[in-house]
Amino acid sequence: MAGGVWGRGRARGGPVGALTLTALAEGIRANQGQSMRPPSKGPQPEPGLEPGPQPEPELEPEAEPGNVVEAIPTAVQEPCSPPCAQEPAPERPHKVPQSSWEEGALSDLALYTAACLEEAGLSGTQATALTLSSALEARGERLEDQATRALGEMLSVSGCVGATRGFYSHLLLALVTQLHELAQGPPSPNSHKVWAPSHRGPPHSHASCAVEALKALLTGDGSRMVVTCMEQAGGWRRLVGAHTHLEGVLLLASAMVAHADHHLRGLFADLLPRLRSADDTQRLTAMAFFTGLLQSWPTTRLLREEVILERLRAWQRDPEPTVRWLGLLGLGHLALNRGKVRHVSVLLPALLGALSEGDARLVDAALGSLRRVLLQPRAPVRRLSTELGSRLPQLLDHARDSVRASAVGLLGTLVWRGRGGLRLGLRGPLRKLVLKSLVPLLLRLHDPSLDAAESSEWTLARCDQALRWGLLEEMVTVAHYDSPEALSHICHRLVQWYSSHVPSFLSQTQGYLRSPQDPLRRAAAVLIGFLVHHASPSCFNQELLDSLFQDLGQLQSDPEPAVVAAAQVSSQQVALLARAQGCRQGLRFLRLHLPHARPVRPLPVYPDNPFQRRSLAGRWGCSGPS
Repeated sequence: MAGGVWGRGRARGGPVGALTLTALAEGIRANQGQSMRPPSKGPQPEPGLEPGPQPEPELEPEAEPGNVVEAIPTAVQEPCSPPCAQEPAPERPHKVPQSSWEEGALSDLALYTAACLEEAGLSGTQATALTLSSALEARGERLEDQATRALGEMLSVSGCVGATRGFYSHLLLALVTQLHELAQGPPSPNSHKVWAPSHRGPPHSHASCAVEALKALLTGDGSRMVVTCMEQAGGWRRLVGAHTHLEGVLLLASAMVAHADHHLRGLFADLLPRLRSADDTQRLTAMAFFTGLLQSWPTTRLLREEVILERLRAWQRDPEPTVRWLGLLGLGHLALNRGKVRHVSVLLPALLGALSEGDARLVDAALGSLRRVLLQPRAPVRRLSTELGSRLPQLLDHARDSVRASAVGLLGTLVWRGRGGLRLGLRGPLRKLVLKSLVPLLLRLHDPSLDAAESSEWTLARCDQALRWGLLEEMVTVAHYDSPEALSHICHRLVQWYSSHVPSFLSQTQGYLRSPQDPLRRAAAVLIGFLVHHASPSCFNQELLDSLFQDLGQLQSDPEPAVVAAAQVSSQQVALLARAQGCRQGLRFLRLHLPHARPVRPLPVYPDNPFQRRSLAGRWGCSGPS
């Protein structure tokens, strides 16, 4: 590497970080109107640490009261700290204002770091790294942009990360916490941008500098897979987001559990005192990291499980939804991190109760944990089939896309685990749940959310397999090509097998006629048309017919032409059924039993669906319906 990270050359042959740090000190001193030349009085560096003759003035740190260098533990100060950092400073004629103290501390920090990088090698770098990590949390304040940038530049030097041994976890947590503080602060014009190696020039913002320092820390320690996992999952972008930072912390913890487990014990120990911090950003960041590390069973053994469990239960009683969310996630990790379900008496009531929470994050977390429970050996399928019977159907229509997709996926997993009993005619609660969810699943094939639509297709395939419908091909065709013929065949079979459920199917479908989403309103109108066409007139009473007429009639003024066209075709089917029902009553009155007297109702024909997604099946060499 011929120059600095930002394209500058090295200063006097020093390592990459020296120039940036020296420039930082110069800038701070210039703002104060001070000279970069040290005072004539005071301690001088030892001869062994002096650089050779240079045309430029030597850079030495001044020791001031309250200097952040004092935060370095004695054991780590010894290798490279110049004597001036250990001796008291000369008396000052006046008291320095607070702002001047902060800038003076930073300038001394920059000079000290540059000297260490240039003169002391690895041992100096170790003291430098500890100084910077301590400064990140000094007085609860954060470093400015250029100091943060210098940290990332230093850590990118080969061998520097190894010098952080002993306080690696402290430095990592300090950087992650600083990202939370930056995310909560006023946004900068480029705060949404995350610097990538392909970008030219320096990072765009203070947060990006901190992200790059964190990447350098992980990469230099051999944890490149953690960086890669975070990039693939969008973790870095989440870390710098005001509303997604904790999600980023959870992703980082999960990646470290998978690819950097040699640091987990140190991180876990450093997190414990932070969980009681009075500072919200530090406490919440620590709680999120603690929650993610509970996925590692060896790490959780550092504390008694009863202690961890009681802490998580206390979080679930917290009035803050974010804390309850983290407690719920942590409980799921703790109960499932050994390959089997534990603490069921605590876990299931907490998860089921969270399904009725108003915060979508809690609902999503509960659904994910319940799915993980079902994937474990000897999962409580019967109990969950009963408990979810009244809770799950309403979540299939949740306003949040991720909740809908997770709820549909949970149903599919439940059906898959209970398929043996369903085939034998058992699992009464699960069978009722499937029939109650059938209409939402068919309509959600047209969900604007691709995740929800694909999850519905997968769940319908599980239901077809468990109940042996033999409709898999038709369901896939409807999902990918919106084939009216395939949907007609599905409705014909459902009416034959579950004729007593036809009024319920129609009532459920009517609810979607008032959906704010155009594709769902059209899909509901089409489904009503085919169900009415294949159903017997005996399945309908006058109240249901009037209700269908009214709801479909209201769609005649719908702003979407495709919805209007579908409603008109389905209204004709309802009219034909009402006419057939009247003819049948007349024949019954005359006691005439003529099979051929039943009026023939033509199959409804609907215009092409303008909302149909382009199917991806052709990519794998699959042709469309013939």
